[in-house]
Amino acid sequence: MSHSPNTRSAAQVRREFLQFFAERGHTVVPSAAVFPQDDPTLLFTNAGMNQFKDVFLGTGSRSYKRAVDTQKCIRVSGKHNDLEEVGVDTYHHTFFEMLGNWSFGDYFKAEAIPWAWELLTKVWGLPTERLWVTVFAGDEKDGLPPDKDAERIWIEKAGIAPQRVLRFGRKDNFWEMGATGPCGPCTEIHIDRGGPETNPADGADRKIGVNAGNERFIELWNNVFMEFNRLDDGSLKPLPAQSVDTGMGFERILSVLQGKRSNYDTDLFTPIFARLSQLANRPYGASNSRADIAFRVCADHARAVTAALSDGALPSNTGRGYVLRRLVRRAARFGRQELGLEEPFLFELVPTVAEVLGDAFPEMRARLEHVREMIKIEELSFGRTLGRGLVRFAELESGLQGKQTIPGAAAFELYATYGFPRDLIELMARERGLGVDAAQWDSAEKSHQDASRSEGKFKQLLSAEQLEGLAPTQSTYHDAGARSLTLESRVLFLAEDEPSKLVLAQSPFYAESGGQVGDRGLIRDPAGKWRFVVEETRKVGPIVVHLGRIEGALPASGATAIAEVDSGSRARTQKNHTATHLLHKALKEVLGEHIGQAGSYVGPDRLRFDFSHPKALSPEELERIEEIVNAHVFANHGVQTTLEELEAAKARGVTAMFGEKYDAQVRVLDVGGWSMELCGGTHVSASGDIGPFVITLERAVAAGVRRIEALTGPAAVEEIQRQRRRIVGTARLLKSAPDEVETRVEQLLAQLKEARKKGEKQSAGGIDAAFAQVKESLGTSGEWRHGVYAFADLDQNGVRELGERVKSLAPKMAVALFGRAEERVPFLILCPGAGKGSPLAAGELSKLVSIKLGGGGGGRPDLAQGQGLNAGPLPELLKELAERITTALSAVGAR
Repeated sequence: MSHSPNTRSAAQVRREFLQFFAERGHTVVPSAAVFPQDDPTLLFTNAGMNQFKDVFLGTGSRSYKRAVDTQKCIRVSGKHNDLEEVGVDTYHHTFFEMLGNWSFGDYFKAEAIPWAWELLTKVWGLPTERLWVTVFAGDEKDGLPPDKDAERIWIEKAGIAPQRVLRFGRKDNFWEMGATGPCGPCTEIHIDRGGPETNPADGADRKIGVNAGNERFIELWNNVFMEFNRLDDGSLKPLPAQSVDTGMGFERILSVLQGKRSNYDTDLFTPIFARLSQLANRPYGASNSRADIAFRVCADHARAVTAALSDGALPSNTGRGYVLRRLVRRAARFGRQELGLEEPFLFELVPTVAEVLGDAFPEMRARLEHVREMIKIEELSFGRTLGRGLVRFAELESGLQGKQTIPGAAAFELYATYGFPRDLIELMARERGLGVDAAQWDSAEKSHQDASRSEGKFKQLLSAEQLEGLAPTQSTYHDAGARSLTLESRVLFLAEDEPSKLVLAQSPFYAESGGQVGDRGLIRDPAGKWRFVVEETRKVGPIVVHLGRIEGALPASGATAIAEVDSGSRARTQKNHTATHLLHKALKEVLGEHIGQAGSYVGPDRLRFDFSHPKALSPEELERIEEIVNAHVFANHGVQTTLEELEAAKARGVTAMFGEKYDAQVRVLDVGGWSMELCGGTHVSASGDIGPFVITLERAVAAGVRRIEALTGPAAVEEIQRQRRRIVGTARLLKSAPDEVETRVEQLLAQLKEARKKGEKQSAGGIDAAFAQVKESLGTSGEWRHGVYAFADLDQNGVRELGERVKSLAPKMAVALFGRAEERVPFLILCPGAGKGSPLAAGELSKLVSIKLGGGGGGRPDLAQGQGLNAGPLPELLKELAERITTALSAVGAR
């Protein structure tokens, strides 16, 4: 039997965990975004340590040595792929919270282990006789001994019985995030939730023991002792400092504390089930049926997609966007097939998800309407193809004729044509006792972009060996005066790669971040012996890396260097960056507070701003936005930058970007008290420095996401002049004044419309006459009718319409029809009754046309069409083609 449940709510358990470690000197830090914005190696944040990876690698630091948090996580791909188990068992999820406490070179095993035991047994009252502990047994390949220290601390300090401390190998008790990166031995705490009395230590029945993959013995808490960095060659290198990284699945510990056998029976999920029950008009938990699995899948996926979209992720056909699209479509299929929900429903669960999780993650409430709209759009899109896709799957199944494997190429068609993700197709196959030919699928997919990437390696601009010993760069781009653009510094590191990389002790170069491109410029030897042309500037933790090419002698470490930013490029970038802030504010004023940034580009050439909005902007809305931005430019507001505490800045209404990771102290950019945002980029000192602001483009980039591109300063003036030249030039062609161009174009369009009507009438008469001529003069050879015709008054559409009528004259024919469009010659060849390889095949006859007239054409044996480029040889072609058809008819016997 399990221990007696207590009445703690999810909110209370989360609060008690954070408070326990806060009382022990830990700083409570907010969850990072559910997808890492500054780590391209990860699709999603899949562990609490992701936001601290730079600390473990020694490339970054924090103002605290101890931290505690609850981290939003998603696991759906790569090493930690739990997707197929979601909804089937009681404890797998795609979205989950990871409770964690951290030590960065501070405490280690002697403190972490007793604290974990105290929280579980003293604060939360878990029975010690139900708890088991595992430690690392060592690994001969890595040359690592058993973790006897952890074993001893459990027994001596925590007081656990020795027989309850079990050793396991690298698979279970050595934690690694990926193929490379921070890692170390771990100790795990498991709980026996009750069942047949079997000692997990005796190995009598591994099916129900610790680490045996069952629902009776489950892991509660993993304490990782970060000691190593796994390098590309597979070797281990000690980290700069020993650290602690712990993770406890919130949903799992909550189910234990609330006395539930299933995570899905806790108050994290019951409100979502209640709402889904209303929508489906059926209860959850009536039986352990496929309907209950569908309930769990839909609730889990609603949580995952809500979390990701709230942080700024977007559905798409690549990367993390494709994963989100898969989740929406997987839930939609379950809802439709098992719960009878034919219309979009997942978006209706978002308010309930936000209500359950909004206290811990306020961004879910703040972006509620945006997330609902995005999910609804995705559901509607998939709904248009879901029914047809299910019919196609049924056809594939019925066509197997007793076989157990669906051809991979046919299965891939369900993805390419109907948008069915591969895992959904494989799931549907398994439900019917079938498989999918994976090799054939892979072959069919080769020509398509691989849409779902798995977790990658910890690839960095500089390797751990190169970073070792490098001091953080002192950046001066925010300094007043000349030091923001040029200064004397020292060379710390140079790598002749492609491109070459240079690190200085101090640098005025801004490193790419927050949508703003990195500075360009020059780093040179004062004596002129060498120069480094900076083409790009990026950052690795606190180290600024200049990328470019070295010219002349190689500077030694410690050599003096003059760093000079391209001041013109910086100035243009600053205009565009401050203008982007004004644009963001103007969008909110015109379109509404639901506007959220979904991406940006700020460079010296232009600015680009992506934002959440469900429909295209009208010309009037674009004009109003442009007017508002320019009004604040002309007001010449002062642009002030202040350093503030993050929470204090948010409290006074400063805009923070969803999904961005901020330090405790942040830079606030204030433009005249009208636009206030957190931003670490470079900006103008007064809004008037921006100059004219001109929107050049507005379009969709994804469902529910729009893009605006704009120009400022001299580039905007050039655009205005370019547009004026177009208008003046067009007016000259139309023989009208520039302000009369619109009226004149409307007149011409009306005249053109009238002329087309007359032309269509004339064309119809021409087609009638041409059809009568063909019908009257077609030759006959047995069952075949044949002829070659040219009509100078028929264009391409006329030839096609004539061909449609000629088809009805005989079941077997060989007829070539030619028209004229100035020097071009549209043609259509009809050969119904001709098979593949026949001398009468239309596609073969079209090759002769292409040879004689140039241009292109082709088609099937029964029909071919195209257009010649040179009408000169047409008379000769007509004669030759007629002779070829006659000869071919003789060859086939004109049957």
